[in-house]
Amino acid sequence: MSDDPTRLELTRVVAAERTRVWRAWTQEWAQWMWPERFGTVVELDARAGAAYRISSESVGMAVSGEVVEAEAPHRLVLTWRWDGETEETLVTVVLREVPGGTEIVLRHERHAEASQRDSHAEGWAHCLDRLGAHLSAQSASAG
Repeated sequence: MSDDPTRLELTRVVAAERTRVWRAWTQEWAQWMWPERFGTVVELDARAGAAYRISSESVGMAVSGEVVEAEAPHRLVLTWRWDGETEETLVTVVLREVPGGTEIVLRHERHAEASQRDSHAEGWAHCLDRLGAHLSAQSASAG
């Protein structure tokens, strides 16, 4: 994590091809973003300028924003605003091919203070864990 109180950065390597990881980020968020019991609904068109929304009616939370940049299968940049809040932050996901899979670098910037950054860091860590499990399960069922 960054010493900058407005920015966090997390890196993970997953044993999946970059195009497969890109598909998980742009077409399968509902399957891994939040815990399954949340009944997550995702509306996302991975094109610059498109609006998106990730929501869970069962827990009453949602985040929405705009796709700033979508460069398949390398980079996805989104504005990020929780329902009921005025603060808009910026999420950047960069995918790089590495031996054995794909490195995911997730940056979440423009937090008002360190406590918000830290809360998001914890949430994103759980999301990335679920993404890795999702990709592993998909790989196991395909193999």
